Formats: sequence, C-alpha cells, structure tokens
Amino acid sequence: MTQLIAEELILLIYGTDGTARRKGMRLDLAIGGALLLQLVQDGHLELVDKKIEATGKPDRPAHPELAAALAIAEVKPRSPGALLTKLTRKTRRRLLDGLVASRVLATQPRAPFGKRYPLADPAPRDRALRRLRVAVIDGGQPDQRTATLISMIQAAGLASRIFPDDDQKAVKARLAQLAEADPESEPVRKAIQAAIMSQIVGIVIQVVIMVVSSSGD
Repeated sequence: MTQLIAEELILLIYGTDGTARRKGMRLDLAIGGALLLQLVQDGHLELVDKKIEATGKPDRPAHPELAAALAIAEVKPRSPGALLTKLTRKTRRRLLDGLVASRVLATQPRAPFGKRYPLADPAPRDRALRRLRVAVIDGGQPDQRTATLISMIQAAGLASRIFPDDDQKAVKARLAQLAEADPESEPVRKAIQAAIMSQIVGIVIQVVIMVVSSSGD
C-alpha cells in the first residue's frame, strides 16, 4: 500500500535518528493537515464558506486513518483549525505503530523511557526525500502529492530536520514559494501556523508567570 502523505512526514522527520527531536507538536499539526488535504484531494472533503465539509462521496477511504479522519469531518462542517485539533489526537502514535507493523520502522527502547523509531526499510523515506529534493533543491515542479507534503513542511517549520545540510535561507524561501503556489492548502497552512503561534504564546506566558512568581518569593 502506498504511504499516506502523513506517513511520509513521519518518515522524513523520524528517519534521521528515530525521534521527532522537539518537533512533536509541529509534526502533529502537519500530520493532521496532511490527512485533511489528502481527503480533499481524494474528493471526500471540500471547503465551503471557510469551513471544511464532507462531499458525500459514496466510497470510503481504504486506509483506516483516512477513514477515521473522514468520520470526524462528517459530523459537522468545521473551520480548518477546529478540524485540525480533532485530527491530531494520538494520530502520530497510531501511524507510527502502523509503520512498525508494515516493517518500515523498527522500535528501540529510549532512556530513560519511551521508544525510538529507527528506519527498518529506508526505501519509502528515500523516495519521498528524492521527490522533495527535486522540487526544493533542484527547482523542479512538484506533483500534487509532493506539493501537499511541501506545504505541510513549510507551514509547520520542519525544513531544518529534512534539509539539515542545505542552505536554510534558500530552502525556506523555496518552500514558501512552492507553498504559495498550492492554493488548495492555504486554509490548512494558515490554521497550522495560527495553532503553532498560539501554543508558543501560551508557553511564553507560562514562563513569564513562573519568573514573576519566583521573583516575588
């Protein structure tokens, strides 16, 4: 079975050392966005009056994670941001387990607790990375699947994990250019960026409160 775009994101991020390395929150949002956009591309969802709603297409997605995401979206029309919140709950863990079951990833204990997910079969990640490099580094034109992958990487700020040895300024500029050329992804990209900013602001506020409280002791 062909990997989901969301699974390709996981392989690209985890493939270097088997961890998300402090990119977990951003990756979760990108995974949710990738599921959402894949359902749009497959004709199951559409954007109507700034809300995502089901099209009523009779056939169901073959992949259980896409089918589960569609079931959530079918409940009622939601904004991209509200739907993203629903689609990020424990999704990464289920996709990781699926990639282990299909022997694309392996598992290793990670001290002091948790797991590492190193590559068992590098071929799927290598294929995704080749497509990305053709578009981002070599200046090629991406297909729709690769364009969606690029849009999610750009929106979630994951470029440094995927292109660590390339000129980061040039990579980010090219990613932004390609993402802007993919209008279908724009509402989801904006929702991801807003969610990231909201969480960053929340963390900053918590730090400020802690500093102020400790200085008053």
